[in-house]
Amino acid sequence: MRAYVDTCMQELNSQLNRWETIKDFRILDHDLTVEADELTPSLKLKRKVLETRYSSLLDSMYGG
Repeated sequence: MRAYVDTCMQELNSQLNRWETIKDFRILDHDLTVEADELTPSLKLKRKVLETRYSSLLDSMYGG
């Protein structure tokens, strides 16, 4: 799955300016849900909740 997403991401990145490209990504082993308080009822990301819940994952991506 990761290889497929990486291939798609590289194809997309080839059409974007350097500052717009995706540099790194992670695939979660579950979906984000309203019930888990990760999404609003209109399915928008709750950024503060996600930043707190996945801080170690984000740190590993950004060298923090």
